[in-house]
Amino acid sequence: MVLSAGRRRLAFFSIVVASIAIVAPCAGQTAETRAAELEREQAEKAQKVAPYQRNWPERQLLAIEEAGGFAVTRGFFVTFGDIKRGSSIALGPAYGKTFSNGAVVIGKGAYSIRNFKLAQVFAQAPPLAGGRLIVNGRVRWQDAPQLAVYPLGTNSPKTRSNYSETKTEASGQALFSPVRLLRLEAGTAFEQFDTAGADRDPSVEDSFTPAEMPGIGADPEYLHSFLSAGLDSRTGPGFSRTGTLLQATWHDYRQQNDGPFSFRRLDGIARQMIPILHGNWVLDFSIRASTTDVDSGQEVPFFLMPNLGGGSDLRGFTSYRFRDRHSILATAEYRWYVQEYVEMALFYDAGKAVPRRGDLDFEGLKSDFGIGIRFHSPLQTALRLEVAHSNEGLRFIFGFGPAIK
Repeated sequence: MVLSAGRRRLAFFSIVVASIAIVAPCAGQTAETRAAELEREQAEKAQKVAPYQRNWPERQLLAIEEAGGFAVTRGFFVTFGDIKRGSSIALGPAYGKTFSNGAVVIGKGAYSIRNFKLAQVFAQAPPLAGGRLIVNGRVRWQDAPQLAVYPLGTNSPKTRSNYSETKTEASGQALFSPVRLLRLEAGTAFEQFDTAGADRDPSVEDSFTPAEMPGIGADPEYLHSFLSAGLDSRTGPGFSRTGTLLQATWHDYRQQNDGPFSFRRLDGIARQMIPILHGNWVLDFSIRASTTDVDSGQEVPFFLMPNLGGGSDLRGFTSYRFRDRHSILATAEYRWYVQEYVEMALFYDAGKAVPRRGDLDFEGLKSDFGIGIRFHSPLQTALRLEVAHSNEGLRFIFGFGPAIK
């Protein structure tokens, strides 16, 4: 039978409508069945998934942070480091007490495997102005019987001499944050230095004249005043994966006893951390510079000159390897998340120490590179283990606290 064109179109339309009527309920049933299966699978997974369990180091770091952090520990505890760069591993007993009004008192002593010594009492008043103003002070004595000194300048030979330094200090400071990102600091201190040659040969006075190394054997007493202003959006000064730091600090070292060693110093830092993938990766860049200034007839003693080398700046060089009237340092780090309180880092440092302020540029820099692992709490770096390489060899670093402060 032959159908007309109109009847053929009508028959085709009827078949399509019938097919939809048959298939639609089946498709709806299939979608409902699949949704039910997905819901059942998700419920079974939820029952099997256990909450994350922190390991022992993570639990200890978090407990310290919740108790007030590494700087404010209650009761008896062990203190690490904090004597002077070059002391190597140092530890000792300490006792801290936090009062109900927020005041803090901490006393501690430390001794290093290189015979460095420290005794200190620190006190902090209750927070003022809604916590925006902090006032604290300390009395401190430290003894370093053997410190390195090399010829001044970046291109100096690696010819080490040695000296000893004992410092006694009584100081106070105020830290004010009128708004969230702004940090203002001011303080004053009485500081007494006693320097001399060291038991280890060669001693500094046998290697240099006072003209070559100002301050040999000097025992200056200073009224040291400082002012600091900065913008800081980091989550914390001891550990952060994001934020910006722009800060300048002016120092005035005014000698109180006889001697030509009064001077001024300006330190500046610019730091930017760029988080990637919610902070699992971090690009960390910083530039630090220090410059000194003296009046006619005055000098900067060598032991207070800007210096580079050691575990917190030019890490591929020995402590105090480069020193002079002015210095500059650039650091780049690539950090990545390992566990909640552990991260790894690749780093590159480049810097120099120069006699003239006009030489603070990026030519003729000494550099190093390395890798390290850091153990930290949410706000503080507890331990750094790093290895760094430069043209003067390989160095292993065992440090407490962050490399960039």
